[in-house]
Amino acid sequence: MHVCCIFHLNVSLIIIALLNWNISIAYPWWFVLLCLVVGLAYAAILYCKSSNSERFAEYKWVQVVLPVLRFCLVSFLAVLLLGPVLKYAGFVTQKPIIAVLVDDSKSIVQNEITGEQIATSLSALQGELAQKYEVNTISYSSVAQFVTADKLTQKGSESDLSQVLRFVNEHYVNQNLGGVILLGDGIYNAGSNPRFVADNFKVPIYTVGLGDTTIYADLSVNNVSHNSLAYLGSDFPFRIEVKANKLSGKQANMQVLLNGKTLAQKTIVISKDAFYQEIDLVAQAAKIGQNKVEVRLTTFDNEHNKANNAYTFYVDVIDGKKKVGIWAASPHPDLGMLRTTINTNENYEAIISLGKYEVSTDFDLVILHNWFASQAELNLYEKLVSSGIPVLLVAGDDFNGRIFNAGSQDIKYTSRGRGVNAALPLVNGNFEYFDLAPEVVSSIKKWPPLQASFGRYSGYQSSDVLLYQQIGAVATQEPLALLSSTGKVRFGLLSGAGLWQWRLAEFEQNGSHDNVNALIGKMVQYLAVKADKKLLKVYPSAKQYGVGESVTLLGELYNQSLDAISGQEININLKDGDGKVYKHTMTASGSQYRLVLQNLADGAYQYTASTTVGGVKLTDNGYFTVLGQQKELVNLTADFNLLRGLSKSTGGEFVPFAAMASLGKDLVENKDLKSVITEENKLSDLIKMKWLFWLLFGLLGIEWFVRKWAGGY
Repeated sequence: MHVCCIFHLNVSLIIIALLNWNISIAYPWWFVLLCLVVGLAYAAILYCKSSNSERFAEYKWVQVVLPVLRFCLVSFLAVLLLGPVLKYAGFVTQKPIIAVLVDDSKSIVQNEITGEQIATSLSALQGELAQKYEVNTISYSSVAQFVTADKLTQKGSESDLSQVLRFVNEHYVNQNLGGVILLGDGIYNAGSNPRFVADNFKVPIYTVGLGDTTIYADLSVNNVSHNSLAYLGSDFPFRIEVKANKLSGKQANMQVLLNGKTLAQKTIVISKDAFYQEIDLVAQAAKIGQNKVEVRLTTFDNEHNKANNAYTFYVDVIDGKKKVGIWAASPHPDLGMLRTTINTNENYEAIISLGKYEVSTDFDLVILHNWFASQAELNLYEKLVSSGIPVLLVAGDDFNGRIFNAGSQDIKYTSRGRGVNAALPLVNGNFEYFDLAPEVVSSIKKWPPLQASFGRYSGYQSSDVLLYQQIGAVATQEPLALLSSTGKVRFGLLSGAGLWQWRLAEFEQNGSHDNVNALIGKMVQYLAVKADKKLLKVYPSAKQYGVGESVTLLGELYNQSLDAISGQEININLKDGDGKVYKHTMTASGSQYRLVLQNLADGAYQYTASTTVGGVKLTDNGYFTVLGQQKELVNLTADFNLLRGLSKSTGGEFVPFAAMASLGKDLVENKDLKSVITEENKLSDLIKMKWLFWLLFGLLGIEWFVRKWAGGY
């Protein structure tokens, strides 16, 4: 009886599973009947209306089996030509997900807890939770990433708590996230206040306190506020924040050095146990390149943390800013957005001009907003081109295609009628002039549409298009943003107005303008770059790196015809701040050269690149800096109050590191976190299933064997 019940249950499950599958094709279903007719006709011609029918007269069953096998084979093949798709619609049970966030920064192991203890306890917690939950471990420092317990290093250069909480919010959308466990010391020295991000959490955050909350005697440079860029001959101010604990009545000396020479000295009288003072200083930018500023404080014998008594930063001194003109006939919100966005880059200065324009070679780029409404505007455009000044056009309501087409640019416009389209931005994956970071691409998909004229542009290559227009759900091949360098000067086009909405949408989504600044900044940088005839170019992928980061030098090499050369060796002499020279060789990676430098100490580095092409020696030089991990050493006192606040605001709880095991048991016994049943839909091409190949091969093999056995050929 028991066996019979099990049999009926298994049969029922099989029937239910089969009911969840169905086949669909892109053609009407009566095409399947045609496939059957083709198979039937083929089998009839081959076996019923030929000499084969007489040859197999001795075996009546062969006269039946062979036509049936051929009918099945041909009908199957004909149906596969219709491109059938196998659809599965069913339900899956999803366990609750517990996301375990682990602080992987350097400050964690500066306290009494070791990395081995953290890894061991974390593995035990994962094993406990795995009984009921799906457990994902995410480490955070400067970036958030999925890891395993044995991959934690505790070498991160900063602690960005808000970033990892945003990462969890974005990654687990529409998933059965049951809760978050946060292992950390509560110290954050990058990003925004994590309390603001936690306010948007819909699941509890359970916090585990790591580190030591005891306040020890300490004198530190808490922070230095400064600009990273200055201009030759100008003054650059900076503000030093000095903090002291339990050193009341002591006197400390502060020394500030600029490029190794004393800039200022000051005596600091520590008047109370919890002491804080801000000191403002000004230095002159007298040397082009990286200028090193060091702040040094007295070190007392009873200090618990002596690594934060010094602070080093660098200021990049350049000749001058690049000038960008924004020209328009009337005010528009886009103008302020463009000026603000461009001016976030300290290398650029954007100036708005309304109605009064002066063509000057001082401009590195001119943005023409809602231009080409009159012949006078066309004449101004041609003066810019003849002066070698790149142009970025933002087409607006007054854009006149006839006047635009009279210009000297290669790109032309054909109107399709009056009116505008609400054009959403769609990133072109084949754009070649620069790369957009994944987070920028992701944000662009969420930005509102621009108001673009109803028409068609021509005279450009598909690789020139940065953004296409998407009208509703339809992706078009019309450009929304393109950059071209085929004419006399570089030319850019934004075929719609309303850019100010992008800036607002970006802040609403991410709490910053970083992604829209990156997009506009890269467009401006590409258009404003001056022609460079150097045959050897070597440059770092960034101007500043942190200790422990890989430093990448990139190189380009050309012959006299400006054709790229690969397979050549480029010699690199790298000099550190002490004057010691290290020799490296840069090798080709495709058409580009690359050199990765590992484990560089903090400091300012200069390099000289050299090679020989056709008997001519070519050289280039540059510099970059490696910053010490000062953020993580400034404050080593754990902040459990912040962790308690995160837990309280989200309905979680705080436990010390020693009680982490009990937290795991409590979560396993928590009856509020339950699995959910969700609908699952799968699509797969029938022709890709391997069993189908063996089925057809088997039909063909059986038919061949029977024919041979019966005396056929």
